Amino acid sequence: MNVKKIKEMSLSVLLLLSMAVIVSAQDKPASVAKPEPQSKPQQLSNAKEYLGPTADSIRPYRASGRDPFKKTVKPKTPRGKQAQVRMLGFPTLDARRAEFRQKAEKARALDGAEPDPVSQYLVSELEITGVFRDDRGYGAFVRAQPTGTMFFVRNGARCFNGEVVRIGGDASDPGSAKVVFREVSYQELNGKQSPQERLVTKLPGEKK
Repeated sequence: MNVKKIKEMSLSVLLLLSMAVIVSAQDKPASVAKPEPQSKPQQLSNAKEYLGPTADSIRPYRASGRDPFKKTVKPKTPRGKQAQVRMLGFPTLDARRAEFRQKAEKARALDGAEPDPVSQYLVSELEITGVFRDDRGYGAFVRAQPTGTMFFVRNGARCFNGEVVRIGGDASDPGSAKVVFREVSYQELNGKQSPQERLVTKLPGEKK
């Protein structure tokens, strides 16, 4: 082999190597640009970190003295005004005697029966002095304590605030004599008058 052919082969190899380097350079992918890191927002220098409530704002627990699970029931109050009860008294004895005299005069003018004198007095003013029995049944002697006047009464006799409902006793037992009165009193409830009745038993010699 001569020198000329060796040079030609060397040039051919160099040419091939150069072309291979160029092709490899073209096929190599371009480098991917890395994204620039985003800048973090600057924190405000004057912002304070919340660390919870302060000691001054915390109040100690105090028991209220009642069960929180117990339902409180309010007492029911009557509607409207509360009931107001007031006991009513009776006229004085002088006023009752004046009224009795007017009734007696009116009865005489009309030629009628005069009212019973015991009707001037209250049940509490009559004292039983004795009980008797005759053909008409039982009767009782009473004395009006304010005036000392004596009367005798039978069942049904009316006084100013009541009447005699029963007179009884045993002739062999003087201690069994008694007189039962029906006594009426009046009370005022919210401006309205209402009568109240009770039975009062009186014994001879008993002052009540």
